[in-house]
Amino acid sequence: MNRLIVGLCLCFFTHPLLASDVWSFEQKIAVTAKPVKGVFHHLEGAGRKHIAVSGDSIAVSWEDDHSKDPQIYVTSKKTGDHVFSKKLQVSTGLEAYEPAIAALTGSQFILAWEQDGSVYVRSLSGQRLSMTSRLSTDTASQVSLATTGHNSFAVWREQRGRSWSLWVARLDLDSTGLLVVTSKSRVEPVELDTPVLFPTIAVNDVGLMVAWEDRQSGHTRLKYSYSVDNGDSFSEVQYLNEFFSNRNKYDKGSGVTRVSMAAYAKDEFIAAWMDKRRGGTGYGIYAALGSDDSFGPNEKVHGKKGDTLPHYNPATTGNKVGNFAVAWDDYRQGSSDIWISSYNEDDEWSIDFSPKPASGKGEQSHASIALDNQGNLHLLWIEREKIDAPSRLWYSYGKPR
Repeated sequence: MNRLIVGLCLCFFTHPLLASDVWSFEQKIAVTAKPVKGVFHHLEGAGRKHIAVSGDSIAVSWEDDHSKDPQIYVTSKKTGDHVFSKKLQVSTGLEAYEPAIAALTGSQFILAWEQDGSVYVRSLSGQRLSMTSRLSTDTASQVSLATTGHNSFAVWREQRGRSWSLWVARLDLDSTGLLVVTSKSRVEPVELDTPVLFPTIAVNDVGLMVAWEDRQSGHTRLKYSYSVDNGDSFSEVQYLNEFFSNRNKYDKGSGVTRVSMAAYAKDEFIAAWMDKRRGGTGYGIYAALGSDDSFGPNEKVHGKKGDTLPHYNPATTGNKVGNFAVAWDDYRQGSSDIWISSYNEDDEWSIDFSPKPASGKGEQSHASIALDNQGNLHLLWIEREKIDAPSRLWYSYGKPR
């Protein structure tokens, strides 16, 4: 399998290979205007799907409060351009949160978000947004998206009274660009009396995978379920994160949160999340590779350097060629920087690599990433002068040598 090599070095016998010999990151491009006091940008969508690539177009979506109320925005550019287009407001209600974006064919995109307690979708073509479509029936939030060409899928959580459920919808694009729900199914057969959180979804040529946080056991676990019929039915739910305890028999396991998932190759998946199994060092970034309807063992993604520090906000991406990567942020260099890793040619996690445009002075965090089929890694992140300062969004991409 062809896997993209990302990291500071790759060992062939004893000879290291620098990531700069594999990827050359371009100078960063501003996505939003200069920081303004009191304005904060958020890339907190379920699964962290805030950037997508379709043909020669790149689009990004986020939430900010520059209009005093939180709203969702989108902007785009062609791959050769050095300036993003004028931003468009996607949301239409009083308040909106946690967007997601995914690529359709022909430089088109699908957007989803939470707005005033409901979940909505609409499409983007050039600078034109379609009419909105409501997906949810009851109070809903935390929507995520996945696409394969013209096939689009959304997952979100709904609350009815004190009951919780996850829903998946298949969406078709009509001639006007309107997204139409063609099927809608609940992932688990019954409603739950405990919350489900931050679902994410990925789809490949063979099937569709959903993963999420679950609290039925009295402690947060990650679960997943698989569908081979476009989300009309789902397999028996399984655990994604392995039970880990270094305390006593009454321990419920290590804390986990914020799973991200992507499809790669023909029938494979990559999931990554924050996991406290290292004990008092805070969250680490762990991952599992899946094929068809199951995942393999959990693997620590980040290397030993900085291993005594917490790591945050994992994001995943993959492409049909078979490449995949994980990004996150941590403070090993004194301030928050973006870090990236993937498998090397020995099928082991590479040494962590921090792209120069997304590291150094200031605070860089909350990466979102997208691989195109040429192996370019498109990177979006939040930057601020210091932790509590107003923010700005930046973009760069790594071009394989």
